[in-house]
Amino acid sequence: MPTPREPLATRLTDTGPVRAVFWHQDAAAAAGAEPDEWLASEERAEYAALGSEKRRREWFSARVALKAMLVADGLARRPSEITVRKNALGAPRVAIWEPDTFRYAEVGCAISHCAPYVLCAYVPVRGARIGVDVERRTWRLSRLGRKFVSEGDAMLPKDDENGDQTVLWSIKESLSKLLGTGWACGFRNLACVETEPGRCLLTDAAGLEHQGLYRWFGQYVMTLAYDIPEAAAASERTTRHGATGPFAALARIFRNSRRRAALRRRRRERLRLDSPLENPGMENGGAATDHQRATADSAEVPTGAAAMTSGGDDSTPGQPTANDSPAPPTPDTK
Repeated sequence: MPTPREPLATRLTDTGPVRAVFWHQDAAAAAGAEPDEWLASEERAEYAALGSEKRRREWFSARVALKAMLVADGLARRPSEITVRKNALGAPRVAIWEPDTFRYAEVGCAISHCAPYVLCAYVPVRGARIGVDVERRTWRLSRLGRKFVSEGDAMLPKDDENGDQTVLWSIKESLSKLLGTGWACGFRNLACVETEPGRCLLTDAAGLEHQGLYRWFGQYVMTLAYDIPEAAAASERTTRHGATGPFAALARIFRNSRRRAALRRRRRERLRLDSPLENPGMENGGAATDHQRATADSAEVPTGAAAMTSGGDDSTPGQPTANDSPAPPTPDTK
């Protein structure tokens, strides 16, 4: 399975359940990833409808990066069980198929491309929102500063005006994706204050605060904006192993769903054992067979008691077994 490059996995998301990966668009092809193996049926139709080969490569590479991370984190068994869908606003969502319950579990995610790299992130916390962006350092943004720089923006002092302008543009684009408005929100209505190197406090047009992070990778800056409810983050910290981790919420959902599925399987098994077609002792309206009567006589135990203890050495005397269920009434054929 391809392994995405993860400079952000531990540094960019070390304070919460957000997970992110960053890798080259050609990594999927280099690892031999095939659409039939990595894409769900509805994704394969969308992939086939893409026009250019370049668009197909970046689209497929982003899905492989995101799904490889989800499988590595234990949220899915295989990539084909993961589907990346879009809501009414065009924001992506991850739907993970759980075969034990025949249901999908949804996870918030974000995807961004900037050739030749892709950045993907997800957060398995209910009510959380996330947005990501990748931009290449450029001097052109310095000339466009009046269109996206606001009076509330404040970056820590550093001798890199072009870098600061690139970060401001990119992190505001990440915030616009989180809000679901895109450029319509007006970047000058958003504020970014760098509180410590690589960490920012973001404010939207309504005055609501959000968290922002950024990291440089060569000439490319990777930005992430996220909003996780404090109550949800505090209640979603126990993983399937009882520790803290980024996939606690979904892990608990899957664990509980598997428990319910196991209970249903045991219930079906008990019903099968109680069926006259599966249990010879239930034939003829519940009458014991010749073999059962012979066994009971040789053991010098009353027939009723033999039925109570016929479970073998592990059975508890006097404890009814699955064969002790009342027989269904015999229809009157006269």
